[in-house]
Amino acid sequence: MGKKYTKIPADTFQKIQLNAGVLVESFNPATGEYSDLLGATTGGNDFKAEPTYSDFGDDIDNCPKNMKELKNIESWGAGITGTFVTVSATAGKSLIGAADLDSQDETHVIPRNELKATDFKDIWWVGDYSDENTGASAGFIAIHMMNVLNTAGFEIKSTDRAKGQFAFEYTAHYSMEDQDKVPFELYIKQGSSSQTPSILLNKHSMTLATEASETLTVEKYPADATVTWSSGNTSVASVSSGVVTAGASAGNTIITAAITVSGVTYNDTCTVVVAEGA
Repeated sequence: MGKKYTKIPADTFQKIQLNAGVLVESFNPATGEYSDLLGATTGGNDFKAEPTYSDFGDDIDNCPKNMKELKNIESWGAGITGTFVTVSATAGKSLIGAADLDSQDETHVIPRNELKATDFKDIWWVGDYSDENTGASAGFIAIHMMNVLNTAGFEIKSTDRAKGQFAFEYTAHYSMEDQDKVPFELYIKQGSSSQTPSILLNKHSMTLATEASETLTVEKYPADATVTWSSGNTSVASVSSGVVTAGASAGNTIITAAITVSGVTYNDTCTVVVAEGA
């Protein structure tokens, strides 16, 4: 009898989250690009979103507990904890929470006794996901936390001959402006190796003096594809590994750079004009 209950799904390695991820201020789920890294962390990060439930059947005689029709979510508590091992004045302001950067001294962080609306910022945690986690088609898991404030206070833990550590507990908050909006959202995108192969030259026209040379470069996908170079008229200009060398007489020719992927050829061209005395 086959061990059908011990088999793992064929797509297991396409649905695994890898590595510690990063905390950033800005992330675009459409492109997978991020900016403004909050800091390097150690020991990974721990995100948790927990709902608070109420049961309207609690005070009704003869009503069983956890009746699904009487269950209600009051709110969500969402946040992320971890430890930074890098810090800057801007990060220090974020860790203190209620604080300002001194307009006269960018190294000076001034705590406050009251919160301001500007203390609450959106942040993202972004982690690698699936077996394709590099390049433009990489997979990711991204958590967008809204109206975040570090609620754990400011702490430096330093030890002899070791990196200083800065613990954080970023908590997401609801807003009066949109009271029904849960202050976090989740994106899960599986990586794909189906990006269309392509090749792009850095120039599509050039003028050379006779017997002069210039180098063309390419951007290509996949990155390990082999580029084949050719010239439409080698007496006007020849090409080797992207180096275009003009001949001894004037004329025009087309330089072609090509890659072949799965039997299909993709190319880009550059028009070369060779002029005496150019």
